[in-house]
Amino acid sequence: MEAEEAPTAAATTTEQPGTTEAPDTSATPDGEGGTDPDFTLPRRPGAKPTVTSGVPHIQLDQSASIRLFKRLSRWAFSLEDVAREPSQTSLAGARALTVASDVPANPDAMIVDREFAHIHPGGSLHLRLPTSQAAEVVDRGWGEWHPFALDGTVPNLVMVYAPRTGDGLRIVQMIIEAAVEYATTTA
Repeated sequence: MEAEEAPTAAATTTEQPGTTEAPDTSATPDGEGGTDPDFTLPRRPGAKPTVTSGVPHIQLDQSASIRLFKRLSRWAFSLEDVAREPSQTSLAGARALTVASDVPANPDAMIVDREFAHIHPGGSLHLRLPTSQAAEVVDRGWGEWHPFALDGTVPNLVMVYAPRTGDGLRIVQMIIEAAVEYATTTA
């Protein structure tokens, strides 16, 4: 198994061109909104991180500590039905969560091929969820819509912010579990 990559130092800026504070809206990119009564999250405490406004879509501050990053990575890649691969869609250093080759994959949940999520070196993730769950992540402040979700290229693709605490890690794990379920549930 390949060594875990530690988070890199993230820039902390207040006004950087091409960055934006995460939007505070529960509406889906198509304006529908909605919630899933079986998937409820607490509100994320504290300020939202600064992220780039385009592609690449990167969280610039509030990275996970090395300890939390390693715990998140070890846990995510130990999940049943998940295989670890280099990401086909993210920048160097990101590791993809893919549906294991012997497991049927839900094509609606994939970012590309069998990749349904990837973890960035700073601990943030991109992943796909059902519409109501993605809206809950955004509404409760745990993430934001990816630009490709906003333009309709990849529906329900969200950035999940890096965990900052043990409690935050548990919420991010809950979100990843929902993404795994979505990725491995076929009709």
